[in-house]
Amino acid sequence: MFYIIAHQLLDQFYPEHTVTVTNRDPPYITGHIKAMLRRKNRLMRKGRVEEASALAQRIGKEITRRTKTQLSTIQHVDSRAIWECVRRLRGKKQQNNRVSGIDGESRNDYYCKISTDHCYTAPPLKQTATNLETDYIAEWRVF
Repeated sequence: MFYIIAHQLLDQFYPEHTVTVTNRDPPYITGHIKAMLRRKNRLMRKGRVEEASALAQRIGKEITRRTKTQLSTIQHVDSRAIWECVRRLRGKKQQNNRVSGIDGESRNDYYCKISTDHCYTAPPLKQTATNLETDYIAEWRVF
C-alpha cells in the first residue's frame, strides 16, 4: 500500500517527461538541459518572462558546467587541441573543401576576364551638361 501511495504522489508532483536527444544536438545538451529549454520556451510563449529568464540563467550555468568539464581534460599548451574541442562542443566540423589548381591568383584572373568588356566605349557627354572649363559661376554673380 505504501508503494502505491508513494508512486501516486511521485506521478502527481513529478510527472514523467520524454525528451529525445539526437546526434544533431551539441554534445553538451543532455536530457535535463533539453527539458529545461522546452520549459523555458513554454514560459516565454505564456508571457511569463521573469520565470523564463531565471530558468535561462540556470540553463546557462548548466551548459557552462558541462562544457567546462569537457575542456578541462585538454592540455592548455596545445591550441590546436583546444580549438578542436571548441568546434566539437559547438557542433561545427572543419571543412577542407580545396580544389587542386585553384588559388587566389587564378580566381582573380578568372573574375577579371569575365568582368572586362573589351568592346566598351565611354558614353558621349550630354549636350545639357555644362562644360566645367568655360562655364564658371562666381560667388559674386550668384549673390
